[in-house]
Amino acid sequence: MKNYIIIISLLLICRVKGQLIDNSNDIETFEIESKFLKETQNVKVALPYGYHKSTKSYPIILILDHQLMFPTMTAIVNQLSSTSRMPESIVVAITEGNKHRTYYAPDLYDNHKKRSYGYGNHQEEFKMFLEKEVFPKLASTYRTVNFKTLIGFSPSSVFTLDIFCKQPKLFQAYIAIASGNIIGDGYVKNKNLIDAIESSLAHNSSHNAYLYVVSGGKDLNDHPDIKDNITSFNQRLSPFITNKFKAKAEIIDGEGHTDVLLPGLINAMDFIFPKERWVVDYIDIINTSGNAKENIDLFYNNLSQEYGFTIYPNMNRLYSMNCIKNIGNRLLSQKRITETIELYRYWTQLYPLSSTSHAYLGLALKVAGNKKESIKSYEKAIKIAKQESNPELLTYKKSLEELEQNIKK
Repeated sequence: MKNYIIIISLLLICRVKGQLIDNSNDIETFEIESKFLKETQNVKVALPYGYHKSTKSYPIILILDHQLMFPTMTAIVNQLSSTSRMPESIVVAITEGNKHRTYYAPDLYDNHKKRSYGYGNHQEEFKMFLEKEVFPKLASTYRTVNFKTLIGFSPSSVFTLDIFCKQPKLFQAYIAIASGNIIGDGYVKNKNLIDAIESSLAHNSSHNAYLYVVSGGKDLNDHPDIKDNITSFNQRLSPFITNKFKAKAEIIDGEGHTDVLLPGLINAMDFIFPKERWVVDYIDIINTSGNAKENIDLFYNNLSQEYGFTIYPNMNRLYSMNCIKNIGNRLLSQKRITETIELYRYWTQLYPLSSTSHAYLGLALKVAGNKKESIKSYEKAIKIAKQESNPELLTYKKSLEELEQNIKK
């Protein structure tokens, strides 16, 4: 766990420093006067870097434990998406209201302790709040796609698993953290959630979702039944695994009940977005016969078909060739100027309010000898850079002045 804490601390530090190069999340909040919850509920939203400069639409990750998970999940998404390990995503947190999170979870029967949980059984109200109030607000306010992930931790994972059992199409991915004991409990005595999940899958053959359950190894001290639950979960759901539905439960050794949160979230993202499927070498792509952009498009179109929404290549990364900016530079060095211009035009289409995208297009057009179009691109870059207080503004101005002087000669 110590290593994970160091990693996430470095991510957060790097992101704070990264604000100098426009790598900060925009955090927004809004209120909903919920007719279903009978109270005002606050919702917090972390938008991807450059959201307001782009035209892209994004999947949603909804977390039910704001204080516990919001900063951590936002940092994980930032890091993994910036290295092309997952899509950029909008992270949404339902902040703590007047009622405890157990109020909105089903009152399961604990088969290990031989008693009920004592939870509120008001899950239907919370589900309606999400479906009828939160989702429409997100859809009308932000650019979103129909790929939503629900994440619950311990008590709130009871709600997460209940939604999967009863309304599995509400989300496309379900993550239940610290819940290896919970899947062994059920709606009635001597039944468990594995029974309910199996029944749901049997009656809904068109399931198209990811389901991930995890517990820390130290939880077995109080809940030795977790090991059998995890084994049973994987064995019984195995026949339902397809290209459309994937499920996995695991124990992370050495982690406690709360400690498992960080490694569990990282493992969950790798389960949904496996690195062997997502990581690609752009140099290999442009060295393949054919047009560079068409080859890049082919890779991401295949990913998009698999997940059901448009997935985009990374535009700009530090210290990596696996982005449009840097691979464009490589193409320029290879005298593949037309292909570079094509990639940089694509960049400006996705990020029309990015000064960097227009400046790089201006550079490529300059190399191509298209000075008039290059000037137009630099003028756009300068206009946007002034609004951003971008430190590259002077560089853009200098490039524009050189172009204008060359035209006068």
